[in-house]
Amino acid sequence: MMTTLAHTDEQQGAAVRSAVWLMLAVLACLSVWLINGRPLFYFDTVAYVSQGHNGLRQLGWSAESPLAGRGAALREAGVPAPDIAQIEADKTVDGSRSAVYALIAGALARLRMLEGLIVLNVAAVLAAVWLPMRVALRVWGGDMPIGKAVALPIIVASLGSLPFLIAYLMPDTFAPVLLLVIATLVAFAQHMRPWEIAFAVALGALAIVTHLSHLAIAALMVPASALVSVFVARRQWWLAPALVALIVGIGFAEQSVLRSAARSVAGAEVVIKPYITARMIQDGPGLDYLNEHCPDANIPTCKLHAALQWSDDPYRITATHIVFETSPRLGSFRLMAPEDQKAVADDQIRFFLAVLADRPLDTMAAFLKNTLIQSRWVAVDLTLPTDSVVNQNRGVTGLLLSDFDHGRLTRDRSWFGPVTVAQEILYALSLLVIAVLLLLPGRVPAPLKALAVTVLLGILANALVCGGISQPSTRYGARVIWLLPLVATMMLIFARHGRREVAP
Repeated sequence: MMTTLAHTDEQQGAAVRSAVWLMLAVLACLSVWLINGRPLFYFDTVAYVSQGHNGLRQLGWSAESPLAGRGAALREAGVPAPDIAQIEADKTVDGSRSAVYALIAGALARLRMLEGLIVLNVAAVLAAVWLPMRVALRVWGGDMPIGKAVALPIIVASLGSLPFLIAYLMPDTFAPVLLLVIATLVAFAQHMRPWEIAFAVALGALAIVTHLSHLAIAALMVPASALVSVFVARRQWWLAPALVALIVGIGFAEQSVLRSAARSVAGAEVVIKPYITARMIQDGPGLDYLNEHCPDANIPTCKLHAALQWSDDPYRITATHIVFETSPRLGSFRLMAPEDQKAVADDQIRFFLAVLADRPLDTMAAFLKNTLIQSRWVAVDLTLPTDSVVNQNRGVTGLLLSDFDHGRLTRDRSWFGPVTVAQEILYALSLLVIAVLLLLPGRVPAPLKALAVTVLLGILANALVCGGISQPSTRYGARVIWLLPLVATMMLIFARHGRREVAP
């Protein structure tokens, strides 16, 4: 009886310690939001809210728009309202933004609870770290409470960009969550219980549908996961890549459902902005191809080439100006007729393949250059709203505890330089720790090495997709780079078990 009571007390004590550690991890995640006093946001935050509001209205949920006072607020500030949703004008829906994330943002904004996106970020990160640590503790044992095993890596990662992404009202947090899910499946699929696999697939499915770039990253990770799995598991090596392929399939299914819903509910067509085309033009191979082959009625992108001749300003060739600019001096794509915009957007994959076939070395060199640039850009500057971003979101009423304005961290940025240097040192040390533990034999269990390698490949895939297809940006690097200190800490936790044999 006494033994049973002692065992019960020990379990209760472990549960309390785990709860305390998890509370510390949550506070670490929320640190930037708490210090700033307001969420962080971006140009596209209001666009997600607007698209979500329009989608909910089309689905039959009538409610006051969270953007009702936005027009007046912008006019009062002397700021022209940007073109956010084109569905009323030309019957198109911007497929570049996630419909799922937009609906979530729109619903929370209508309820004036947009801070719920921060809660969603925290929950997703905790779940993505909890799952591999749970399986690892079960496989290798150890006396560390699960709460501490989950919290320590998150607390260390919070010294980097993680809390900035948590406070960011954008879907970027789900890119590293997706990579963690994929890495968990590669490392532990053979050790996971059926419900754990189902949970991982569900979390991966949520992550992949929150941004279009996540679908491209996950598609690249299918062969990467197969390659790593061969070295981890001689038997059933195919299980992890099959599960990753399932997540990718869910992402493609979501895109198909979006297009069907747009046609049936709103009578609209889904159009994805020509990011690939713009990137190819700015890098050079795409522009050279168009200069050589245009005008040609059989090449829809020649319509964009003609629009680029409307001005002689060299900056009109940059990808950002091609996709977004509306001024006569710098604009091109957005100044074209809606039907021509759709033709150019729909042609971007064929255009990329044509340029690749015509100029393979130049195209591959451009992708490699952009990937290397993107892999080095990891600062959190683009998570911090500028005056322009504040004005873009002015008048949106979706927040419960504050409004879209500057906070303590964004009014005075004197801290940014020293913090950026400290974070870069953290990332470099973390990468060094990972490399040492990967190379030292017997120090870290093979599945955990597989998890680390998969995460590293995922960071490179993120750089390739975002830098090569879209445009190198610190935002894209910052969203995944906190995985380095997180994974380094996970490896250090289990380094002492590295000499033990891992049984299936």
